[in-house]
Amino acid sequence: MSRSVNKIILVGHAGRDPEVRETQSGSKVASLSLATNHRVGTGDDAEERTEWHRLTLWNRLALFAEEYVRKGDRVYVEGRLEYDAYERDGVTIPTAEVHVRELVLLSPPKAQESEVAA
Repeated sequence: MSRSVNKIILVGHAGRDPEVRETQSGSKVASLSLATNHRVGTGDDAEERTEWHRLTLWNRLALFAEEYVRKGDRVYVEGRLEYDAYERDGVTIPTAEVHVRELVLLSPPKAQESEVAA
């Protein structure tokens, strides 16, 4: 029997605060964008490029992201890549998103807004 693997690992910065909603069945789901950077070219001609990734987190991970992840935070995510498509104005638009299985917050925790700096 042959085996296949669909695994993606990303380390980047959250592009926005997570958007959390609840499904009709009561499951929590969070959407988040993640930016990764890479350099193209060499020397003085090198240019920094940003790739944007759409992340989907479910249940406990969604709640964790809602409470702790903020725009600009550096995070490690691991999950599987899923492709889909939707139609807008008669044009089919392909999409790709990462269904996250693991999330590690790499940024140091931020002080709560209610805490006063000493």
